[in-house]
Amino acid sequence: MNNRRAFTVLELVVVIGIILILMSLALTVTSAVLAANDRRSMQNTFLMLDQAIDSWQSQAGRELTAGRRVIPPGTTAPIDFTLSSGGPSAGYDIYEENFPTTYAICVVLERLASSPDSAEIISRIPSTAIRFVPLNGTNAVEPLPTGWTSTSAQTDPNQMPPYASVREIFDPWNRRIGVIFPGRAATKAEVAAAIANPNTNGIDLEDGSVRTWDEQSMGICRNRKMCFVSAGPDGDFGTIGDNIYSYEPIPRPAQ
Repeated sequence: MNNRRAFTVLELVVVIGIILILMSLALTVTSAVLAANDRRSMQNTFLMLDQAIDSWQSQAGRELTAGRRVIPPGTTAPIDFTLSSGGPSAGYDIYEENFPTTYAICVVLERLASSPDSAEIISRIPSTAIRFVPLNGTNAVEPLPTGWTSTSAQTDPNQMPPYASVREIFDPWNRRIGVIFPGRAATKAEVAAAIANPNTNGIDLEDGSVRTWDEQSMGICRNRKMCFVSAGPDGDFGTIGDNIYSYEPIPRPAQ
């Protein structure tokens, strides 16, 4: 006599349910591990960028500077903003107004490459995170800015060195990383005005700088140190919950 019995429908449903739960748990754990690896990879790249900046500054004997030019009253020619009473001094290393914000990393990389030691550090960034963008063509992922060509770069040396292509760094989600530039030093008059009126917009009394637009929108740099940032999986710098930073900036001011 055959005593074997078949599974009932209820038993099959229970078994299938258990399998689905186990699969869901496995997928959750796998996703968490992959996300952690992505963040770790991005932060390792940021670490090398920080080292490259430190090396550049050590060789130059000064900070890597970034800023905007100003047009003095009654003139049309822009000059570098400077605190010296004798007028503009040496130019900035990076001119923020001459490229779109999202292309800032391209300019930073080219400036760092002027130092052999910094260039060697940059060369160690994994090839999976760095690529070349033609200045007179289009990127397969994002179009280049209108009019941003190797010809225009050569006529305006502050915009970009005259290279046929430039390097960029992109995150694990295939998006270009951003750069938060620290603000220039505030003038004595600006600091005095901010002390008299703490609500004065844009003056950071902690380090005596004038906040840049990037600091206002993405977070304030600490100790005038450049900060690198990935927008994270959602690709939106504005939703800071999943952003990845080279260091944690001071929260941006309330709007």
